[in-house]
Amino acid sequence: MVVCDPGSPLVKSSFEKIEAVDEEKKVVSYTIIDGELLQHYKTFKGDISVTPIGDGCEVKWSAVYEKVSHDISDPTLVKDFAVKNFLEVDAYVQANA
Repeated sequence: MVVCDPGSPLVKSSFEKIEAVDEEKKVVSYTIIDGELLQHYKTFKGDISVTPIGDGCEVKWSAVYEKVSHDISDPTLVKDFAVKNFLEVDAYVQANA
């Protein structure tokens, strides 16, 4: 379960199922299986990959989704939340390295 930003108008929490883990390529794939996000999107799948670069890493997040209707906007708020979380993890790692 992922608990999202309490101020988010889109989602307060989501339940995710890890679909695949490739330790060699450092990629995790997941699917949202429950939560408010599925009121807006029929399906929502994400991939997170980590690529070592010098003394650090590059993290990429991508998502594939199907909207419930054409009136639903793209998941910009979800992307912004993911970026915020990755930046917080980076700050934590840097402070505790």
